[in-house]
Amino acid sequence: MSTRTVIHLCIAGLFALAVLYIMSKWSTPEWQENPMYPLIAIISLAIVGGIFFVTVVLPRIGDAVGTAMYSSGEEVKQDGSMKAVAKMASGDYEGAIVEFKKMIAEKPDDPYPISEISKIYTDKLQQPDNAIVFLQGHLEAKAWSEDNAAFLMFRMIDIYFHQKAWEHAKDILEQVAGNFPGTRHSANARHKINELEQIQFKELQAQRAKQSAQGGV
Repeated sequence: MSTRTVIHLCIAGLFALAVLYIMSKWSTPEWQENPMYPLIAIISLAIVGGIFFVTVVLPRIGDAVGTAMYSSGEEVKQDGSMKAVAKMASGDYEGAIVEFKKMIAEKPDDPYPISEISKIYTDKLQQPDNAIVFLQGHLEAKAWSEDNAAFLMFRMIDIYFHQKAWEHAKDILEQVAGNFPGTRHSANARHKINELEQIQFKELQAQRAKQSAQGGV
């Protein structure tokens, strides 16, 4: 017998004893003469009853509703994303990639699983080059919508930024700015180019300062 069951039985027993006690005392002269006793009894019964309802009855109602909604004698179907997340949680990154690839086969126009696979390669398997190759391959494999193409290209840019491969990142950013003129994607790319150039300038300054310091020594 589980601890939860024992607690439920104790609460149910306490509630039953409270009811029986109040019933046995309700008609006694002592209780009839002093109205405080029935009032206290009702309040106590309400408290015990509330605890009983919240801890025993309500969870059972919830379980019943959940069973009716999600079970009904049938296994709940998991989509590819749920399966992939489960694989990720267990540390099976290759298995997660397999599940995401199944999603790609089912929904080839959805860039989400492609992006997620690139994240696994980069963040979990420490294979950013494979992530770039994977993204580039899918980007060139078909005609994407403007938003989805920009989404995948910015994913490549994120990886290059993480690697500090500034020239590669700048090349993709210029492609975004040129391919989608007058769009928010182009504006974001221009902003990112400015950010990148500032990073490069600061790195160049730091490098020159270091060389000057070494030359002075």
